[in-house]
Amino acid sequence: MRLRVLLILIITALVLMACDELVTETPNNNTGGSQEGELARVVRVIDGDTIEVEIDGDVYSVRYIGMNTPERDQDCYNDATDANRDFVSGETVRLVRDSSDTDRYDRLLRFIYVGDVFVNEELVRMGYAEVVRYPPDDSQFSNFRSLEQEAANAGRGCHPTGIFDDGNYDR
Repeated sequence: MRLRVLLILIITALVLMACDELVTETPNNNTGGSQEGELARVVRVIDGDTIEVEIDGDVYSVRYIGMNTPERDQDCYNDATDANRDFVSGETVRLVRDSSDTDRYDRLLRFIYVGDVFVNEELVRMGYAEVVRYPPDDSQFSNFRSLEQEAANAGRGCHPTGIFDDGNYDR
């Protein structure tokens, strides 16, 4: 009887340890640079700031946090979409949450990483995205704002078109 109880305890402990390793929580540490996150495979690039990913056989739409790119009918749309495609098309990405899980359109709200490349940040740095504050998901606002100013001053990406010159950071 004691051997059976001991065996059950050992098996239970092993199962609990295995389950603990399988659970991946994205901490709400508001850094945007977290090494935590959920892995997903990009199945479609919708535009410069939205992708579709596959996670465990299900497809989700993902909206990049903290930035905005031109819409389909605006100048520089194709350039911004192509820049995003160059980073993520067909890649396995790491999705890192800030505060909110989804937006009003049920898209996941995430920071996107390909390896060590912080894609949201790079799109702003290259001038293909403008910084936008969508509270409460604004942990990278100051960082992105500095990068956008540098890109604008250098005339990178979409900035020469004037598409980002609305003077408004909030949505």
